Amino acid sequence: MRRCIVVALIGLIVPNVLGEQVIASSEKSAGPPPSTAAQSSARAPAPVPDPAYAVSRFEEIWSATPSPRGERILKHLALRDDGASWLTLAGSVRARESSYGNFLLSDAAAMQDSYAELRTLLSADLWLGRASAPHARLFAEVRDAQGFGRTLPGGVRTNEADRTDWQNLFADIAYGGNGVRYGRQELALGRERLVGVGDWANSRRAFEGVKGMARLQGMRVELFDGRVVAVRTDAPDRPDSTTQFRVVSVALQSDRGASSRTTVGARALWKVPAGSSLLTLELEGASQRGHIRAKAVDAWFSVAEGTVVWKRARWSPSALLGLDVGSGTASDTLHRADAFQPPYATAHGFTGIADVFGRGNLAEARAGFGFEPRRGVQVQGVWRHFTRVRTEDGVYNKSNALLRAAAGSQDRAVGDEGDVTVTWPVGSHLKVQGGAALVLPGSFLRNAAAGAVAERFVFVSTTVTF
Repeated sequence: MRRCIVVALIGLIVPNVLGEQVIASSEKSAGPPPSTAAQSSARAPAPVPDPAYAVSRFEEIWSATPSPRGERILKHLALRDDGASWLTLAGSVRARESSYGNFLLSDAAAMQDSYAELRTLLSADLWLGRASAPHARLFAEVRDAQGFGRTLPGGVRTNEADRTDWQNLFADIAYGGNGVRYGRQELALGRERLVGVGDWANSRRAFEGVKGMARLQGMRVELFDGRVVAVRTDAPDRPDSTTQFRVVSVALQSDRGASSRTTVGARALWKVPAGSSLLTLELEGASQRGHIRAKAVDAWFSVAEGTVVWKRARWSPSALLGLDVGSGTASDTLHRADAFQPPYATAHGFTGIADVFGRGNLAEARAGFGFEPRRGVQVQGVWRHFTRVRTEDGVYNKSNALLRAAAGSQDRAVGDEGDVTVTWPVGSHLKVQGGAALVLPGSFLRNAAAGAVAERFVFVSTTVTF
């Protein structure tokens, strides 16, 4: 059995460094004030805004008092007259078409392809008792993922296709935000750079085990002990028996075995309002120690990113600057494996949407922009420049496999990638998204034995959610 991971992730959020000003107002009534009894009988429950649709649908808690403008199809279906028990039904269907030119920077005929994916998620959320009181909860979500026509190396993979199986199936015994959850469930930490759901994949990631949850003065603490679920296209999915995965508070760890990789990380986020703009600063980093069979591991990564949004300007423009650095392995590759490997990251979107480069031995400097040409429509563009951290090590893909070996090259320039994405929510239940990426290989990849050429990637997707 492999000894897998220990990960710690701490989030610090300061929503308003400068403080907020709250102004209360009162209404004058014509005539004498009503009695207390009359006030009580006339007072209706205050409307509660409907939650936004979440990636993990169990994060949505639907109340019994909807917003007047809310859309509540199949939400909070009362099972008792007092409303203490209810059922919520939800689902989504996503269709996506993707096209690659020169996949993995190769101009071979087999590296040109277009293919389609279809994913359906249907869930039922049963509550027995009010959320603010002792209660039981059962959440079940079925996923059906299909891939069509992928002829790139590997064909239709488990990422694209996994016919009807459980995405989530767990039970809670809880009181308010404190309780225990047992069963199959999704896990996400922070921006999901280390552990995430991986929503881009048709077959999203899930874990199976037991989790303890607690809220302490606004802080959420979770403890999880279980295994990652292995996707099997020809049989029911099941937990991976080779790796034990544990979350202790905000730390993750695993059992002992032939290999061990311990990851400890932290994240800090500041949001600073300044008049008509909003400045967001983010720092994240992690350190890895352990061994992979006979090789010692001493790896790390760091992230620094700043974003500013001009909220009151036309189209709400935004700009970002960021720098990510992941360690590589020095010349002693026989005894060392120091390239940073995220344990269960949500890879898509980090280091580029074309999904060419991984985080190991890579430094990424990026600059981007965004704007909202009409309400809800988001346009974003990012240019990324990649270099090798160590010339003794090669370049890795997002599966942590070696994409191109060092082969004695001293070139540091890995390449550049330009991404543009557009997200258009057409009403409350329909979202259309599209994007394009151009990957330009640097001197390290161009001068390799096989050579590298520019890669093009385009996608468009439509998601219906209820």
